[in-house]
Amino acid sequence: MHVNLKKISFLFLAIIIALSAVLFFEAINVPARFQQFSKNTIQFQKVGQAAVSMQEASDYLTDESRLFAITGEWSHLENYFTEVETSKRREKALDIIRNVNELGESAKCLELAMEESKKLEALECKSMKLVVAAKGYDKNPAYKIPQAIADIQLSDQELALDFNTKMANAWLILFSQQYFEMKKSISKYRSSAVEEIFKYSIGLNRKNAINLRAAFQKTIAVIVLIVASSFAFFLIVMFLVINSLYSFIDSIKKNQKLKAVHAKELELLRQTYNEMFDIAMEKQNFLQKQAEHDELTGLINRTAFKTILKALKESQETVAFVMIDVDKFKEINDKYGHPAGDKTLKAVAQILKTIFRSTDYAARIGGDEFAVVLSKCSDDMEKTKRMISEKMESLFNKMKEECAKGLPPTTLSCGIAISGNGWTESLVNEADKALYLVKRDGRNGYKFAD
Repeated sequence: MHVNLKKISFLFLAIIIALSAVLFFEAINVPARFQQFSKNTIQFQKVGQAAVSMQEASDYLTDESRLFAITGEWSHLENYFTEVETSKRREKALDIIRNVNELGESAKCLELAMEESKKLEALECKSMKLVVAAKGYDKNPAYKIPQAIADIQLSDQELALDFNTKMANAWLILFSQQYFEMKKSISKYRSSAVEEIFKYSIGLNRKNAINLRAAFQKTIAVIVLIVASSFAFFLIVMFLVINSLYSFIDSIKKNQKLKAVHAKELELLRQTYNEMFDIAMEKQNFLQKQAEHDELTGLINRTAFKTILKALKESQETVAFVMIDVDKFKEINDKYGHPAGDKTLKAVAQILKTIFRSTDYAARIGGDEFAVVLSKCSDDMEKTKRMISEKMESLFNKMKEECAKGLPPTTLSCGIAISGNGWTESLVNEADKALYLVKRDGRNGYKFAD
């Protein structure tokens, strides 16, 4: 089951507001002679909410910049700069704290938090600049790029990145260790400010302990509930967000897909990352296949073939090696052209794929040279030879069929060597000698080594 963090946040906010309302209700019932104390209490509530507001504004900017990095939707960038340039909750919260002389230390803490938030804003703008470049918003006059984004200069290397890499880099900026450390610093300064605010409130309560004992007890009860709610919210965030993010980081370090989480928003992030992960793996597999296979015929190439032969050295099974040459291939190229020559090589490769088993390995080892290793052959040499002979006859028959369909007249010469003790290098020489004898006798045939 997935939990919606946004709904939980609003729920806890509603609880805190409700508890704050109860606290306010108790305050307005204090006798007139303690009216000043009531004003001080209300002021405490205001500055406390201001400290919370600064954190909320910073978290809101984080959320909008991350959503923009993940989805690329323009509305998140607009929301971000509406907060920065119009709402200005951070600046307003700081002004509220500064206006209370007794909260000088709190103001200093929040000023430090504001400085960190501005540094964080620079990272967020860099991330959004990458998304703007990736999505091409800066090329579309319909989108008005904020000046803070326009002023950021991307390097030529960054501009040259493809869409997915730009989006991934934008995402990584907002989930980097540097970003998390700066967020923790903001939270630390904000917590120190709240601590000073609480100290200020407790001092007022002590001065009026005798006359406001009953009101104080009720106020404490509400404060305890607020703290309990905040602590509960902290535990939920720790379980649903922090632990999940650490799990994500661990999976990323291990080059694995992200595991499912309970938070709906992070689950969407996980799905997006895993989709990108699958794409990256597909590209990696494609590049690996390109490195191991011959581009023209699709058969494994000489390098991969050598790796297979090395593995067969360690086995004691019966192994056969077939060396195949296309007869007079140069004359095919000269007479019919190189496209016809390529077509001939592809036809040979396709026939080899068709007639040999899944446990056999066919490769293109040179221009017009092919080779096949047959593993898991029978220990009965005569039986193995009959099996190979049948495949050779099938090979020559299929070549005749292809020529009848329009392929240039093509014949093959094949040399075959068999070992009863796994792969040995001597098989190559033996097969090569047998191939030589076939060519000497007029080509278009096959021969087993003695």
